[in-house]
Amino acid sequence: MKKTLIVSLAALALMLAGCGNQTEKQAQASSDKVSTSHKKQAQTKKASSTSSSSSVSSQSSSETGSSQAQSSATSSSAPDYSGQVRISATQNLQRLGQFNYLLKYNLGKEIVIPNNPGYNDESKKLNVWYEGDGNNYSIHYSQAASGQDFNANSLRDVTDYAVFTKKTYGSASEAQAEINYQTAAMTQGLPKVNLGYGIIGTIDSGAGQKYLHWNEGRWSLGVHAVAVNDEDPVPTARKVVELLERYYLPTPDKYGSGSFSVASSSGQQAPTLKWQAGNSVYSLEAKDLTVLVRMASTVK
Repeated sequence: MKKTLIVSLAALALMLAGCGNQTEKQAQASSDKVSTSHKKQAQTKKASSTSSSSSVSSQSSSETGSSQAQSSATSSSAPDYSGQVRISATQNLQRLGQFNYLLKYNLGKEIVIPNNPGYNDESKKLNVWYEGDGNNYSIHYSQAASGQDFNANSLRDVTDYAVFTKKTYGSASEAQAEINYQTAAMTQGLPKVNLGYGIIGTIDSGAGQKYLHWNEGRWSLGVHAVAVNDEDPVPTARKVVELLERYYLPTPDKYGSGSFSVASSSGQQAPTLKWQAGNSVYSLEAKDLTVLVRMASTVK
Protein backbone atom coordinates (compact mmCIF):
# COMPACT_ATOMS: atom_id res chain seq x y z
CA MET A 1 0.00 0.00 0.00
CA LYS A 2 2.85 2.32 0.82
CA LYS A 3 4.28 1.61 -2.62
CA THR A 4 0.99 2.37 -4.26
CA LEU A 5 0.81 5.72 -2.40
CA ILE A 6 4.28 6.72 -3.58
CA VAL A 7 3.39 5.91 -7.18
CA SER A 8 0.19 7.98 -6.94
CA LEU A 9 2.06 10.95 -5.53
CA ALA A 10 4.65 10.81 -8.32
CA ALA A 11 1.94 10.70 -10.97
CA LEU A 12 0.21 13.70 -9.36
CA ALA A 13 3.47 15.65 -9.37
CA LEU A 14 3.96 14.92 -13.06
CA MET A 15 0.43 16.10 -13.85
CA LEU A 16 0.92 19.35 -11.89
CA ALA A 17 4.22 20.07 -13.69
CA GLY A 18 2.53 19.59 -17.06
CA CYS A 19 -0.25 21.95 -16.11
CA GLY A 20 2.31 24.56 -15.03
CA ASN A 21 4.19 24.35 -18.32
CA GLN A 22 0.94 24.64 -20.28
CA THR A 23 -0.11 27.72 -18.26
CA GLU A 24 3.31 29.30 -18.79
CA LYS A 25 3.10 28.68 -22.57
CA GLN A 26 -0.39 30.20 -22.68
CA ALA A 27 0.81 33.26 -20.73
CA GLN A 28 3.82 33.65 -23.05
CA ALA A 29 1.57 33.35 -26.10
CA SER A 30 -0.80 35.89 -24.67
CA SER A 31 2.11 38.23 -23.92
CA ASP A 32 3.46 37.83 -27.46
CA LYS A 33 -0.01 38.57 -28.84
CA VAL A 34 -0.32 41.78 -26.77
CA SER A 35 3.17 42.89 -27.79
CA THR A 36 2.37 42.25 -31.45
CA SER A 37 -0.88 44.20 -31.10
CA HIS A 38 0.90 47.18 -29.48
CA LYS A 39 3.54 47.11 -32.21
CA LYS A 40 0.88 47.12 -34.94
CA GLN A 41 -0.96 50.01 -33.24
CA ALA A 42 2.29 51.97 -32.97
CA GLN A 43 3.06 51.33 -36.65
CA THR A 44 -0.49 52.37 -37.61
CA LYS A 45 -0.24 55.53 -35.48
CA LYS A 46 3.15 56.41 -37.01
CA ALA A 47 1.84 55.90 -40.53
CA SER A 48 -1.18 58.06 -39.73
CA SER A 49 1.05 60.76 -38.25
CA THR A 50 3.36 60.69 -41.29
CA SER A 51 0.39 60.91 -43.66
CA SER A 52 -1.10 63.83 -41.70
CA SER A 53 2.24 65.65 -41.60
CA SER A 54 2.68 65.13 -45.33
CA SER A 55 -0.82 66.49 -45.96
CA VAL A 56 -0.20 69.60 -43.83
CA SER A 57 3.16 70.16 -45.51
CA SER A 58 1.57 69.81 -48.94
CA GLN A 59 -1.22 72.22 -48.02
CA SER A 60 1.26 74.74 -46.59
CA SER A 61 3.40 74.48 -49.72
CA SER A 62 0.32 74.99 -51.89
CA GLU A 63 -0.76 78.06 -49.89
CA THR A 64 2.76 79.50 -50.04
CA GLY A 65 2.92 78.99 -53.80
CA SER A 66 -0.47 80.59 -54.23
CA SER A 67 0.55 83.54 -52.05
CA GLN A 68 3.80 84.02 -53.98
CA ALA A 69 1.97 83.83 -57.31
CA GLN A 70 -0.57 86.40 -56.14
CA SER A 71 2.20 88.68 -54.85
CA SER A 72 4.08 88.34 -58.13
CA ALA A 73 0.94 89.13 -60.13
CA THR A 74 0.29 92.21 -58.00
CA SER A 75 3.83 93.56 -58.30
CA SER A 76 4.03 92.96 -62.04
CA SER A 77 0.74 94.70 -62.88
CA ALA A 78 1.09 98.41 -63.76
CA PRO A 79 -0.71 100.87 -61.44
CA ASP A 80 -3.66 102.78 -62.80
CA TYR A 81 -3.22 106.53 -62.43
CA SER A 82 -6.16 107.54 -64.58
CA GLY A 83 -8.27 108.60 -61.60
CA GLN A 84 -7.58 109.69 -58.03
CA VAL A 85 -4.26 108.63 -56.52
CA ARG A 86 -3.20 109.29 -52.95
CA ILE A 87 -0.25 111.65 -52.48
CA SER A 88 1.93 110.93 -49.45
CA ALA A 89 4.19 114.01 -49.40
CA THR A 90 3.34 116.97 -47.17
CA GLN A 91 5.85 119.58 -48.43
CA ASN A 92 4.72 121.38 -51.59
CA LEU A 93 7.90 120.82 -53.58
CA GLN A 94 7.75 117.08 -52.84
CA ARG A 95 4.02 117.02 -53.58
CA LEU A 96 4.70 118.59 -56.97
CA GLY A 97 7.35 115.93 -57.63
CA GLN A 98 4.78 113.19 -57.01
CA PHE A 99 2.17 115.01 -59.09
CA ASN A 100 4.64 115.34 -61.97
CA TYR A 101 5.46 111.63 -61.82
CA LEU A 102 1.77 110.84 -62.22
CA LEU A 103 1.36 113.41 -64.99
CA LYS A 104 4.24 111.85 -66.94
CA TYR A 105 2.72 108.41 -66.39
CA ASN A 106 -0.57 109.55 -67.90
CA LEU A 107 0.57 112.04 -70.55
CA GLY A 108 3.95 110.59 -71.52
CA LYS A 109 7.40 110.82 -69.96
CA GLU A 110 8.54 113.27 -72.67
CA ILE A 111 6.12 116.06 -71.63
CA VAL A 112 7.49 119.34 -70.26
CA ILE A 113 5.91 120.79 -67.11
CA PRO A 114 6.71 123.23 -64.28
CA ASN A 115 8.92 121.81 -61.55
CA ASN A 116 8.29 124.44 -58.89
CA PRO A 117 4.92 125.47 -57.40
CA GLY A 118 6.00 129.12 -57.59
CA TYR A 119 5.37 129.95 -53.92
CA ASN A 120 6.89 129.03 -50.52
CA ASP A 121 3.93 129.19 -48.12
CA GLU A 122 3.59 125.66 -46.74
CA SER A 123 0.29 126.53 -45.02
CA LYS A 124 -1.24 126.54 -48.52
CA LYS A 125 -1.08 122.98 -49.78
CA LEU A 126 -0.55 122.44 -53.49
CA ASN A 127 -3.20 120.45 -55.37
CA VAL A 128 -3.21 119.38 -59.02
CA TRP A 129 -5.62 118.01 -61.59
CA TYR A 130 -5.31 117.69 -65.37
CA GLU A 131 -7.26 117.00 -68.56
CA GLY A 132 -6.26 116.06 -72.11
CA ASP A 133 -3.56 113.88 -73.68
CA GLY A 134 0.11 114.13 -74.56
CA ASN A 135 -0.50 116.49 -77.50
CA ASN A 136 -3.06 118.80 -75.92
CA TYR A 137 -3.36 119.09 -72.16
CA SER A 138 -4.21 121.49 -69.38
CA ILE A 139 -2.79 121.22 -65.85
CA HIS A 140 -4.54 123.09 -63.06
CA TYR A 141 -2.78 124.19 -59.87
CA SER A 142 -4.68 125.27 -56.75
CA GLN A 143 -4.05 125.92 -53.05
CA ALA A 144 -5.95 124.75 -49.97
CA ALA A 145 -5.51 124.35 -46.23
CA SER A 146 -5.25 120.58 -46.75
CA GLY A 147 -3.68 118.50 -49.49
CA GLN A 148 -5.98 116.62 -51.85
CA ASP A 149 -5.40 113.50 -53.93
CA PHE A 150 -4.14 113.75 -57.50
CA ASN A 151 -6.91 114.56 -59.97
CA ALA A 152 -9.55 114.64 -57.22
CA ASN A 153 -12.97 115.49 -58.68
CA SER A 154 -13.54 118.21 -56.06
CA LEU A 155 -10.61 120.23 -57.47
CA ARG A 156 -12.58 121.07 -60.61
CA ASP A 157 -14.75 123.41 -58.54
CA VAL A 158 -11.77 125.22 -56.98
CA THR A 159 -10.28 128.46 -58.32
CA ASP A 160 -6.83 127.81 -59.83
CA TYR A 161 -3.88 130.01 -58.99
CA ALA A 162 -2.07 128.82 -62.15
CA VAL A 163 -2.82 126.85 -65.32
CA PHE A 164 -0.24 125.31 -67.67
CA THR A 165 -1.32 124.20 -71.14
CA LYS A 166 0.07 122.65 -74.30
CA LYS A 167 -1.63 122.92 -77.68
CA THR A 168 -0.35 121.19 -80.81
CA TYR A 169 -0.87 122.61 -84.31
CA GLY A 170 -0.43 121.20 -87.81
CA SER A 171 2.90 122.93 -88.38
CA ALA A 172 5.54 125.11 -86.72
CA SER A 173 4.35 128.15 -88.70
CA GLU A 174 0.81 127.68 -87.36
CA ALA A 175 2.18 127.49 -83.85
CA GLN A 176 4.28 130.65 -84.38
CA ALA A 177 1.19 132.51 -85.60
CA GLU A 178 -0.44 131.97 -82.21
CA ILE A 179 2.25 134.02 -80.45
CA ASN A 180 1.57 137.76 -80.17
CA TYR A 181 5.12 138.74 -81.03
CA GLN A 182 6.19 142.33 -81.70
CA THR A 183 9.61 143.39 -82.88
CA ALA A 184 11.40 146.54 -81.73
CA ALA A 185 11.00 147.91 -85.27
CA MET A 186 7.20 147.75 -84.91
CA THR A 187 7.28 150.20 -81.99
CA GLN A 188 9.91 152.54 -83.44
CA GLY A 189 9.19 156.25 -82.94
CA LEU A 190 7.10 155.78 -79.78
CA PRO A 191 8.06 157.45 -76.47
CA LYS A 192 10.78 155.51 -74.67
CA VAL A 193 11.09 154.57 -71.01
CA ASN A 194 14.04 153.13 -69.07
CA LEU A 195 13.02 149.88 -67.36
CA GLY A 196 16.41 149.20 -65.72
CA TYR A 197 19.16 146.66 -66.41
CA GLY A 198 19.75 148.27 -69.80
CA ILE A 199 16.21 147.51 -71.02
CA ILE A 200 14.41 150.27 -72.94
CA GLY A 201 10.66 150.06 -73.51
CA THR A 202 8.20 152.09 -75.57
CA ILE A 203 4.75 153.37 -74.60
CA ASP A 204 1.79 153.52 -76.97
CA SER A 205 -1.15 155.57 -75.65
CA GLY A 206 -4.63 156.06 -77.05
CA ALA A 207 -8.36 155.65 -76.43
CA GLY A 208 -7.82 155.73 -72.68
CA GLN A 209 -5.32 152.84 -72.79
CA LYS A 210 -1.56 152.50 -72.43
CA TYR A 211 0.63 149.70 -73.77
CA LEU A 212 4.25 149.44 -72.70
CA HIS A 213 6.36 147.09 -74.84
CA TRP A 214 9.95 145.78 -74.86
CA ASN A 215 11.96 142.81 -76.18
CA GLU A 216 14.32 140.45 -74.37
CA GLY A 217 15.97 137.79 -76.51
CA ARG A 218 13.24 135.87 -78.35
CA TRP A 219 10.58 137.26 -76.04
CA SER A 220 8.16 140.10 -76.77
CA LEU A 221 6.77 141.50 -73.50
CA GLY A 222 4.03 144.02 -72.81
CA VAL A 223 2.07 145.63 -69.98
CA HIS A 224 -1.45 146.97 -70.40
CA ALA A 225 -2.80 149.84 -68.28
CA VAL A 226 -6.11 151.68 -68.28
CA ALA A 227 -5.16 155.35 -68.54
CA VAL A 228 -8.63 156.63 -67.62
CA ASN A 229 -8.16 154.86 -64.27
CA ASP A 230 -4.80 156.64 -63.83
CA GLU A 231 -2.95 153.33 -64.16
CA ASP A 232 0.76 153.47 -64.94
CA PRO A 233 2.32 150.45 -66.69
CA VAL A 234 5.93 151.37 -65.83
CA PRO A 235 6.13 149.97 -62.25
CA THR A 236 4.72 146.61 -63.40
CA ALA A 237 7.11 146.50 -66.37
CA ARG A 238 10.08 147.24 -64.11
CA LYS A 239 9.02 144.45 -61.78
CA VAL A 240 8.89 141.99 -64.69
CA VAL A 241 12.36 143.08 -65.86
CA GLU A 242 13.75 142.62 -62.35
CA LEU A 243 12.23 139.16 -62.06
CA LEU A 244 13.71 138.14 -65.42
CA GLU A 245 17.14 139.08 -64.09
CA ARG A 246 16.67 136.46 -61.35
CA TYR A 247 14.73 133.80 -63.27
CA TYR A 248 15.34 132.69 -66.86
CA LEU A 249 12.37 131.95 -69.07
CA PRO A 250 12.32 128.91 -71.41
CA THR A 251 13.92 129.54 -74.80
CA PRO A 252 11.30 129.51 -77.59
CA ASP A 253 12.17 127.90 -80.94
CA LYS A 254 11.46 131.28 -82.50
CA TYR A 255 8.84 133.33 -80.66
CA GLY A 256 7.65 133.90 -77.12
CA SER A 257 5.38 136.54 -75.62
CA GLY A 258 4.39 137.83 -72.21
CA SER A 259 1.17 139.71 -71.50
CA PHE A 260 0.74 141.56 -68.19
CA SER A 261 -1.75 144.03 -66.74
CA VAL A 262 -1.45 146.60 -63.99
CA ALA A 263 -2.48 144.90 -60.76
CA SER A 264 -5.28 147.36 -59.93
CA SER A 265 -7.14 146.63 -63.15
CA SER A 266 -10.34 144.65 -62.71
CA GLY A 267 -11.48 142.11 -65.27
CA GLN A 268 -8.04 141.98 -66.89
CA GLN A 269 -6.50 138.74 -68.11
CA ALA A 270 -4.13 137.13 -65.63
CA PRO A 271 -0.40 137.48 -66.39
CA THR A 272 0.45 135.01 -69.16
CA LEU A 273 3.56 133.65 -70.85
CA LYS A 274 3.36 131.79 -74.19
CA TRP A 275 6.11 130.28 -76.29
CA GLN A 276 6.47 128.14 -79.38
CA ALA A 277 8.32 124.80 -79.49
CA GLY A 278 8.05 122.98 -82.83
CA ASN A 279 4.38 122.46 -83.67
CA SER A 280 3.28 123.23 -80.13
CA VAL A 281 2.53 126.30 -78.05
CA TYR A 282 3.01 126.23 -74.29
CA SER A 283 1.17 128.69 -72.08
CA LEU A 284 1.39 129.45 -68.37
CA GLU A 285 -1.11 131.72 -66.67
CA ALA A 286 -0.97 132.73 -62.99
CA LYS A 287 -2.71 135.26 -60.80
CA ASP A 288 0.54 136.42 -59.20
CA LEU A 289 3.34 137.84 -61.34
CA THR A 290 6.18 136.43 -59.23
CA VAL A 291 4.57 132.98 -59.11
CA LEU A 292 4.19 133.06 -62.89
CA VAL A 293 7.85 133.82 -63.61
CA ARG A 294 9.17 131.40 -60.98
CA MET A 295 7.06 128.55 -62.32
CA ALA A 296 7.90 129.30 -65.94
CA SER A 297 11.63 129.29 -65.22
CA THR A 298 11.41 125.64 -64.12
CA VAL A 299 9.45 124.29 -67.10
CA LYS A 300 11.32 121.38 -68.64
